[in-house]
Amino acid sequence: MINEKIYKKYPWLNITTSVEEYIKPEYYDHLLKDYIFNGNTDLQIFDDFLKPLSTKKNLKALELGCGSGRSTKIFLNRFRKKEFKLTLVDLSSKMLHFCRNKFKDKSSLNFVKSDSVEFLEKSQDSYDLIFSLWSFSHSVHQILIKKGLDEGRAYVQEVIRKMIERNMTSNSTFFLIHFDSLSDEQKILMKQWKKTYKIYSDTESQSPSKLLIDQILKKLQEENIIKFEKSHYEGKEIIYSSPEEALETFLNFHMESYFNEHPLLPKIIDKLLDYFKKFTDKEGFIRICPGCFIYKVNKK
Repeated sequence: MINEKIYKKYPWLNITTSVEEYIKPEYYDHLLKDYIFNGNTDLQIFDDFLKPLSTKKNLKALELGCGSGRSTKIFLNRFRKKEFKLTLVDLSSKMLHFCRNKFKDKSSLNFVKSDSVEFLEKSQDSYDLIFSLWSFSHSVHQILIKKGLDEGRAYVQEVIRKMIERNMTSNSTFFLIHFDSLSDEQKILMKQWKKTYKIYSDTESQSPSKLLIDQILKKLQEENIIKFEKSHYEGKEIIYSSPEEALETFLNFHMESYFNEHPLLPKIIDKLLDYFKKFTDKEGFIRICPGCFIYKVNKK
């Protein structure tokens, strides 16, 4: 009876997904808020990064986790007058189908249905640019859940090394936006994931994905294979008009609807609502700051 009341109160809880199939692209775009860092959205930051690369001819690029094509669109706008090849990788067939219909210039695009890490492990191609906005960590964490923290970390780090040594051309770049698990936005999420996944047991440190990425990149830099810079950004407050709007975004977007049919759902909702109170202003708006790390890796 409790669950029936919850589903009646929040009908969007009836939306469910799987590891392979995320929420529908249109719904994804509906839920997604603007992420603004130092006055620029994540897409503007990516576009600024692309500017000096837009002079290159016959650029060969790879996007890991294209989703609904947000960053793909930025790339295509920047290179629309250039010859290029872009491979789009995503585990969701719905997202890939959406992008096929969204972008007309299919002669320059190659669509691959695959997990990002598994694609990199198998790929024999080389690229001048590899980029991933936000999604790469999802692939990494799924690997860690399947293989366990120690075996998974070693596997992913070996794949990243292989990506840089064999899948990136000389003077190529890897651009990555990774979430900050210690930001106000992500703290509450990590505590809920901890209830079901052991890899998130330490909620006082950065996520396992970020830690292993930092470790392997530092090692590759010490070996003089790459040079990289990492910048930490605290974002502008994301504003939700009500607890219901915040709940829908956190459960269906951030938590990928994982808990929508889970026995812990009532407790998860209570925890989220209680957390939102800390960020609620006098007018009833909920204001929560996100955070991210931006990596720019240059292969020598």
